[in-house]
Amino acid sequence: MARIAGVGTTTVSRVINGGDRVAPEMLAHVRKVMEELGYEPNQAARALKSARSKTIGLIIPSIVDPFFAEFASVVELMAREKDYAVIFLTSHDRAERGMADLKILERHRADGLLIVPPRTGSKALLDQLTQLGVPVVAFDRPLIGRNCSRILCGNFPAAEIATKHLIDHGRKRILVLGGDPRLHTIQQRLEGYEKAIGEAGLEPIIEMDASDYASAEAAITRRIKQKGGIDAIFGLYNQSTIRAYEVLQNRNIRVPDEISLIGFDDFALASTLRPSITVMRQNITEMAQTATRLLLQHMNGEVTSPQQIEIEAHLIVRQSCGFHGATSK
Repeated sequence: MARIAGVGTTTVSRVINGGDRVAPEMLAHVRKVMEELGYEPNQAARALKSARSKTIGLIIPSIVDPFFAEFASVVELMAREKDYAVIFLTSHDRAERGMADLKILERHRADGLLIVPPRTGSKALLDQLTQLGVPVVAFDRPLIGRNCSRILCGNFPAAEIATKHLIDHGRKRILVLGGDPRLHTIQQRLEGYEKAIGEAGLEPIIEMDASDYASAEAAITRRIKQKGGIDAIFGLYNQSTIRAYEVLQNRNIRVPDEISLIGFDDFALASTLRPSITVMRQNITEMAQTATRLLLQHMNGEVTSPQQIEIEAHLIVRQSCGFHGATSK
């Protein structure tokens, strides 16, 4: 192989192991020769020789959620470019399921782990992570109790921006709607809302139970009927935003003329509904790329200390807030 490519065995080895410290032109040349020869590296032999399996573990709560599905897709693509396979597992947001996933990764000798921590952690889960003994990067939520790198959305400033957007355009009775208060993301978004409301001298209106349509409808109806009513709703996550939209449509409440609506995070139909829905959009691709890149750097010894990186979310102004002419941030 090296003789045919006209390079040394060290260069071939580096190309096989991801291409680090190989010039782009040389990398392309050697890979072309490998393709022409139909050469496939023996991963098992490489793992025995290097004590590395060339696999990355990925644990997310669900593949059904579009947010985590897109994250997994980006991770897999980046890992493939570096000649890593991804062992993909779902925890269903349960610590005991996450522990079972870690045992699978231990059997397969994963070289590193990207994990969305379950919403309720446990000491046993942390102990098992320590036993796994590989670099870990937490995504979307911090891994409470373990000092590892984390890639998060800037939930606090994003929620503050969304709330201020409503306030700056005259909304004074802003209902913040629903989400599991145990989740770091929801806690941060609620705090951002409360900061903006407090600085404006307004009254916070909080309804955290929007677990289904019925509970969202009950919460919104209750707040509409109270003295002063509401003139805006800020949904803390996709499902609460969608339920709020449905409730307002079913009650023939005009959006945004009577009640403005902003949601946290974009979703497939948000731009095509009428009125289209204003959202704070997380940059999932950038978050996933940053998380994967950081994990590889930890695995290669290029980064040794835990990193905390927040990726900025952006306000996408559409029709539902009533200020469609405003500039997106």
